[in-house]
Order: sequence, then C-alpha cells, then structure tokens
Amino acid sequence: MNDTQRIVMVAPHFEEYAFLLARALARRAKVLLVIDTARLGADFADRPQPDAPCVTLRHCDFRPAELPGLMQAIARFRPDVLHWQEPSGLVKAVMAAVTLVAARPFCRTAMTIHDAVPHSGRDAKIAARLAPVRRFARARAQVLFVHGGLCRAQYLAEYLPPPHRDNRVQLTVHGTILAGPPVPPPTDFRVLMFGRMEAYKGLDVLLAAMRRLVADGVPIALELAGSGPELDRLGDDFAALPQVTVRRGYITSADLVERIGAADCLVLPYHSATQSGVLAAAMANGRFAVASAVGGIPDTVQDGVNGLLVPPGDVDALAGALARLAGDSQLRRTLQAGAARTAAEQLDWNVIADDLLAHY
Repeated sequence: MNDTQRIVMVAPHFEEYAFLLARALARRAKVLLVIDTARLGADFADRPQPDAPCVTLRHCDFRPAELPGLMQAIARFRPDVLHWQEPSGLVKAVMAAVTLVAARPFCRTAMTIHDAVPHSGRDAKIAARLAPVRRFARARAQVLFVHGGLCRAQYLAEYLPPPHRDNRVQLTVHGTILAGPPVPPPTDFRVLMFGRMEAYKGLDVLLAAMRRLVADGVPIALELAGSGPELDRLGDDFAALPQVTVRRGYITSADLVERIGAADCLVLPYHSATQSGVLAAAMANGRFAVASAVGGIPDTVQDGVNGLLVPPGDVDALAGALARLAGDSQLRRTLQAGAARTAAEQLDWNVIADDLLAHY
C-alpha cells in the first residue's frame, strides 16, 4: 500500500481505539474516519487529544436516517478500503451490512471483530439477536481482523468448524489507550479493577480471594471503579472489607489514567474474555496485570514477564499471585518494566497499522 491509497474507517464505538488507529494508518494513506465526534471529544475532554492532521473526521450518530449520507460520503471519498469496526446494536449492524454490500464492487472491504464469540450473560443475549445480520455482514468483508490467535480459533470453531477454513481471518492487536504521563508506582501494594462489571468479569472470584487475603493479613489495597450488575450485586460485600475502596458510577478518562497510575497493577479475574482494552490501558501506563488465562489475554500477558496469569475461577491461584506480589516489590518493578516494553513494541499503533495495511 502506498501514499495514494484511500481508507474509510467506520467506527460506531471504541472511539479512542479507532481514532488512534486511523491516525497511525494516515502515515501511509489518506483516511476518512466516520465516528461520533461528540463521543470522541468526550473521551479526550479532560486530557490532550493527539494531533491527526492527515485524518478527515466525519460525524455520524449512526441513526437510520443517516445511512444515505454515510453511503454518499463513502462514495465521494472513493476508498480503496472500507473498514468497519464491528458494531453492536441492530441499526448499526444493518448499516454495516448495507455499506459493505454497496462498497464491495469498487473497493476492498474489511471488518475488525472485537468479540469473536460473545461474552456470557447480557452480551450473549444481544449477540443472539444480532447473529443473522452479523453473519451476513461478516460474509461481505473480504478480510476479517480478530485480536489474537485464541480469538481466531474461537471464531473458526464457532462459525467454520473443521474441515472448513476461512483464510480471510487475520490477526491484529489492541493498541494502547488511555496513555498518561509516566508516574512512579506507589510504595505500598495497590491493585485496581475498573470498567463495566458484568458476570464474566469474575468479581465473585476476586471477592473470595480478597476475603482470604484480608484474613491472612496480606498488605494489599484494592480499588474497584465503575458500574454494572455485578458491582451492584457484590459492591457492598467488597466495601465491607477493610482494604477495599469501591467507586461506583461514571469515571472520566483523565480520572481513569490517574487511578491506573496510583496502582501497582490491574486485576482481571475474568471467567471468559476476548481481547481487553483494560490490558491496553494498563500497559500504556507502565502497569502490569494479574489476569485469568482466558481468551486473548495470554496473547498479551506473558507470565512472569509483563504480568501474572492464573487459571480462571481459581481463588487459590488468584490469592496466591496477589500475596506473592504484595511481598515482593522487586517482582512488581520487573513486571512493570515488562509492561512498558510491551506497550512500546507489541501494542504500538504504528506497528499495528503497518500490519493492517499489509493485509488489506
């Protein structure tokens, strides 16, 4: 791909992810990014937004009435590639399907699948309703990107069991997000978990592990920040523990960056997973993760190098890993250095963009 190539990227969600990817692609191509600019602005409302002079932004609310205008904008840009970030929600999924069908005769079509197989709980119910439209749209993309080898294996097993194969499915990486200025780690051992707390996030496992650590007198402080049904269900139980802080509700991007910097590491006790923006945010700020070895997490976390991996649902293993870290500040510093290297190498947006350009 050369500098004359033209790419339209349509991102109905994951605004910071899509903006940083488009910015990196624009080093070697002309890029039109169709995005909800208000939501993008909200992501960067309280922190600097990187310059992207070679990216043309087009606002879209992704309502049905905007479909004709979206199709016109794509046609006027005359793209060589139309790349969708796979949407959730029926209206957005239909918009993706229609534009991919319309564009395929005159350009390459691509889609990034952020969840190759839906998470358990509410996500699975939503995905079941969207399944026919999603299958249709995915079939119209000439190249599909998923986050890591395990996600590709999940996708192929779910949609194309042996002996069938789909050579369109390529690997990509979730680049760094929520990057802040370097901050020295705390002197005491502090752990953070943030985000939308759904059943698959494993708060039940973390609660059992924290109860054990508190009973054993392990010097650890945990902060939970976010919202969701599992935090509603278990938040009071966490708050009753003497070494736990629970912060409920919406948290700004700048506050998240501050909370990550105030912790030694993040904990991801997930029962299931695909890729993880939480991991990308942690490593962008030089913080490692203690995480379940599920889904695409082991594609990013190397045990003992830039984090610690534990079996999903294993309270003993999670408590043991956290206790080990609480008693070994040198190990914490080693893993933080490994996380920073991963952010600068594997999760660098320019590296990711170059790989996408090669697969287009």
